[in-house]
This record gives sequence, C-alpha cells and structure tokens, in this order.
Amino acid sequence: MNVLIIDPFPDPWYSRLQELPVEVNYVPKADRAVVLALLPEADVLIMNSKIQVDKEAIDIAAKLKLIVRAGIGMDHIDMEYLKQKGIRAENTVGANADSVGEQTVGMLLALRHNLITANQEVKNFFWRREANRAGEIGKKTIGLIGYGHTGQAVARRLRGFGMKVLAYDKYKSGFGDEWVTEASMEDIYEQAEMVSLHIPLTEETRGLCDDAFFDRFRHPITFLNLARGPIVNMTALLRAMDDQQVVAAAIDVLPNEKFDTLTMREKKTYESLFARKNVIVSPHIGGWSHESLDNINSRIIGFVEELIRQSADSED
Repeated sequence: MNVLIIDPFPDPWYSRLQELPVEVNYVPKADRAVVLALLPEADVLIMNSKIQVDKEAIDIAAKLKLIVRAGIGMDHIDMEYLKQKGIRAENTVGANADSVGEQTVGMLLALRHNLITANQEVKNFFWRREANRAGEIGKKTIGLIGYGHTGQAVARRLRGFGMKVLAYDKYKSGFGDEWVTEASMEDIYEQAEMVSLHIPLTEETRGLCDDAFFDRFRHPITFLNLARGPIVNMTALLRAMDDQQVVAAAIDVLPNEKFDTLTMREKKTYESLFARKNVIVSPHIGGWSHESLDNINSRIIGFVEELIRQSADSED
C-alpha cells in the first residue's frame, strides 16, 4: 500500500507510520505538479490544505482508496466527485475542538476586559484604569451558530461563567442540555449580545455574514469567527463596526490568509480591520495547539490502520 504525504508532519508521527506495512512517499515541499505526478501510485493521500483535490487530481489517482485531511475543512476537496469514484475521504473532526473552545473563550475575555489594549498601554507607560474598565460575560447571552464538536466545546466552557448559551444548527435538533439552549436564528438575532461562528465553509455558508446578517441583531454584538474566513463578508463586518452594530470582534480566520497574494482592495480592508483597538486577530491558530496536533496525528494513523485491516480482510 502506497501512502502519499504532501504536507509537513512531525518526525515521531512519521516514524509511527513507517512501522506500518506501507510504502511511504513523504514530499512535504511538493507543489501541485509534483503531487499530480505522484498520485497515480497512491492508495492513500494524507494532506492538509496545500492543493485543490479537484476532478483533475481525482482522475489521475487511479489507485486511490482514501484521503485523510489533517484538520476539519473539506472545502478544497471535491467530495461529490470522490463519492462518485468510490473514494473515501476523512477529516479529523473533533480532534482540535478543545483547542478552539479554549481560544474562543480566551479571545472573548480579552475583548471584554480590554486586555490587549491595556497591555500595550502599560508597556508604553500609560496607566489608564477607567478607559479599560471591563464588561463581564457572566449573565450575558451568546449565540453559537453551528453546534458540532467545536460549538459544544465552547458551550461547555462558557456555561461555567454563568452565561446563557443559545445554539443554532441547521442540521441538528433536540440537542438542548445543561450546557446549551437549542435556538432558532430568530432567537439569536433577538437575544444574543455575543455571537460565535462554528460552521464549515460550504457554498451555503460562503458570505453568510453580510449586511443583512449584521443588521438583524437587536443588540450590538461582540462577534467571533474561529471557523472559516470566507463565511464573513469583511466589508459588511467593517460597516457594522462603523455603525456600532458590532462593538468588538475576534477574528482567527480571514478570507485570504496568504498575505503575499492580497489585492489592493483586500489589503486596505485588512488595514482597516487591524487598525481598530476593538479587534483581536490571530493567524488561524484556534485549533493549533500541541495537544490538538497529537490528537490529529493519532487519528490519521488510525484511519490508515483501519484501511490496512480492511484490505487484509478482503484478501482473506
């Protein structure tokens, strides 16, 4: 069995994979052309988000049985065409949920307690207590849009602060429990004082947070996006901030995260976002902890081991 790996992975994980009865082709610096040249011999493709797994790539991969995505988002993989070809695709959903949950809470607290601004001011010898008076999150209402693994991880943590946690998930029902109250989007628009996104990027969610979205909230909101950048129309977000409909924002993901490819318009949009004291940004690290990396890598090994067992059973 040939296993093609096209993104960097840690040495201990690579050593574990080599212990399995597989031939490993590890090319972490390969570009798309190299990957396409190697795909015809691959039974398993292990990747992050380096290339688009489109019709061209899938048609070349004549032996391919399994794709494993180290992470959650599958928007760069043509899942429908894989299904037609009978090729299995897996991600490591849930493996980084605790990390995202912790960072969501951390960013929310940093915003509400003005920690970033206060830190910078004190280091510049400004001692401004009243200007940095906090707004507590206890007894406030937060709306979670999406209630999968990460949404659940956030809810469990926020309930400990005494928050009212509402959650809407288009594809789930009957999930209300001690941590969360199941809600409609109308409930969230009406009640939420803070909003956090925990949904995948699909054609349905792309650009979901537009002018109409922000305008529907009854209260000014603190807005958090630790999901996917293209879900949010950045021009709409900036307009909502200018109108005080969004009073603060925590952003871990951006529509274009390759800064060397930014258009002039994208660059100006980002400059406006980054200049605001009521905005915290981080470089897509919500699920990027040491522990989540271990979880993700163990899950990948498990998928390969499962395929090996299935292959052995079919031969018997």
